[in-house]
Amino acid sequence: MRAHRVSRMALCALGALVLGALLAGPAAAAFPEKAIEIIAPANPGGGWDLTSRSTAKVLTEEKLVTQPIAVSNMPGGSGAVAISHVISRRKGDGHLLIAASPALTFTLALKRVPYTYKDVTPVAAIATDYGTIVVRKDSPYRNLKDLLDAYRKNPADVSVAGGSAPGGQDHVKFAKIIKAAGLDPTKVKYVPHQGGGEAMASLLGGHTAAASPDISEIVGQVEAGEVRVLALLSDRRLGGSLQHIPTAVEQGVNATYILWRGFYAAPGIPKEAADFWVTALGKMVKTEGWKKTLQANKWFDFYLGGAEYARFLNQDLEASETLLKELGFLK
Repeated sequence: MRAHRVSRMALCALGALVLGALLAGPAAAAFPEKAIEIIAPANPGGGWDLTSRSTAKVLTEEKLVTQPIAVSNMPGGSGAVAISHVISRRKGDGHLLIAASPALTFTLALKRVPYTYKDVTPVAAIATDYGTIVVRKDSPYRNLKDLLDAYRKNPADVSVAGGSAPGGQDHVKFAKIIKAAGLDPTKVKYVPHQGGGEAMASLLGGHTAAASPDISEIVGQVEAGEVRVLALLSDRRLGGSLQHIPTAVEQGVNATYILWRGFYAAPGIPKEAADFWVTALGKMVKTEGWKKTLQANKWFDFYLGGAEYARFLNQDLEASETLLKELGFLK
């Protein structure tokens, strides 16, 4: 009789465990449960594309994400098309990351979309980059002074290709140089393209006199001797194969442009997903694979995650609005 009671108790306990497992099954599945998508909000060849593909590669190789990661390109409006898509059609999708940088901040500051960073889920900043002013190798402009002298005579002669919309990141880089030189930044003849790759193709094709890419976008072209970098918008020179590039500051023009690179996620994603991405990217930036990526892309170590990154983004948006007003792009 006692054995019968024990058997009944064991069956009840087993039934409870099975029922609990059935009820908890979907919730207990480890995140991520399916393939990951990373959106690069520009065409291939630019900074967002490089950020997205570099991150996908290291996350996979370091086994920080075991699900497949696919990078898709969604150009348009310096991030406007991508953020509108994510907010309107991907709410709650935790299996999605979107590359961001000051280019998106300027899009938001210029009110090109009715959103702010509070409408998405900030994840992390993972690196910094620097802006440049470049010309073709056969350009008559040998240094920054040559270009500024030409601009002083006739701004229309110094057309500049960029991978962001008018008033966006690449436009601002060149405008900061012009303003710091005591010239009128509102007269810049800026030619926008859908990403840094297209902007550099425009320059190399002879369609513009100069371009304002990030240094990471043109490392290969610099090392191959295809372009001449007139100025690095940093407070110090880079090392290695780029140590010959002068800064704008050392040429008497007090202008710098430090560019952060990071990611945001869709609004309304589960806390589990948000925490996973903050942790995964935090681990990624400490790996040897990422350190090699920083070196190869001429990026610098920089990490902010979660709430700290969200505060940083809100402050960056406010500062960008002030800068755009100073440059005459925003009233």
